[in-house]
Amino acid sequence: MSVETTLVLFLLCSGFSHFASHHLRSFHLHPEGKLWNESLIYCNQSGGSLVTLYDEADRNFTERFSGGKKTWLGLKKSRNITWSNSVPVTFQNISVNVTKGYQTCVAVNNTTWRGFNCSERKPFMCSSGRNYRLIESKKSWCQALQHCRRHFDDLVSISNETQNQKAIEEGNGTSFWIGLMYDEWEWMDGSCSSFREWGSSQEGRPGIFTKFVHEGSFPMAKSEWDGHENSFCSKGTMRIKVIDLHLTWEQAFNYCKANHTGPLWIDDQEDQKAVRDWLTNGTDFGGPFWIGLRQSRVFGFWIWSDSMVNYSNWKNDTTPEIPMSHHCGAIENDGSWSDVNCLLQLRFLCEEEIVFMNKS
Repeated sequence: MSVETTLVLFLLCSGFSHFASHHLRSFHLHPEGKLWNESLIYCNQSGGSLVTLYDEADRNFTERFSGGKKTWLGLKKSRNITWSNSVPVTFQNISVNVTKGYQTCVAVNNTTWRGFNCSERKPFMCSSGRNYRLIESKKSWCQALQHCRRHFDDLVSISNETQNQKAIEEGNGTSFWIGLMYDEWEWMDGSCSSFREWGSSQEGRPGIFTKFVHEGSFPMAKSEWDGHENSFCSKGTMRIKVIDLHLTWEQAFNYCKANHTGPLWIDDQEDQKAVRDWLTNGTDFGGPFWIGLRQSRVFGFWIWSDSMVNYSNWKNDTTPEIPMSHHCGAIENDGSWSDVNCLLQLRFLCEEEIVFMNKS
């Protein structure tokens, strides 16, 4: 069964209902200098938080979007050790000293616990009730947490020696992540990110706040006093991912499903602005880019993967109609949509659900 047929049947059976709230991550820079706590309150009042950085793409976007201005980030020195399911840490088989602003995530390595960089990719163990399951595909700690919560309950937590031996036996000699993280710092939106770019000059520096300073290769700086900087806010639950592969629409759709949360879709004007901002500041690639938009060849309406198109931004304000239209949708760098031959090979946009440390 083709992707198009699957989507249309799904929508017909669901009565064209609109599914759970969906918001692409959007950004707002407030150029008036504020204290860090004032900036956090300002961002919270608009339903967001100070920005979390997840990777180099976020770092590059922040550098461009902020226009060289120093901005507060949402990283604050505030916590130390936690199980991912929020169970108190009453049992541990490791001694970890986290003093330089970096995280340490714990893996069972044969029969012992060891700390590793949280960005390292490893197998991991999920739990569902009292059952443990080793997942052999390799992911970072945050990606492993996301997988376990989607398909099980959580990463495994260990509260006593009996549970420890059970995990070791299930792991069968594999080095695998468990749900224990050590970190002196916390992102204020509660999300799971192991991104740190302090630079060697920052490692021993005191400070409880973090700012983006645009200085060389390591833009993150600690601050021990709550000075006045610009507020850089974000909100939303889905990150925009630009994929530098040239695939057909259906290949791109399947790639996003297999490697991310899914193909990007646009729910409203706020989502539209978020995509335009990201294509302007977050990538040097030129469009068009595939998005998760397709036209039914039978009924003629345009659909996303799980909903009808309620908002649109077609080029020249004209919705493509059969029989003259191409049946797949793409977006340009300026944010305008166009119909494109589905067999053309283009770069494309996926979306990635943000992982939060505590379950909502």
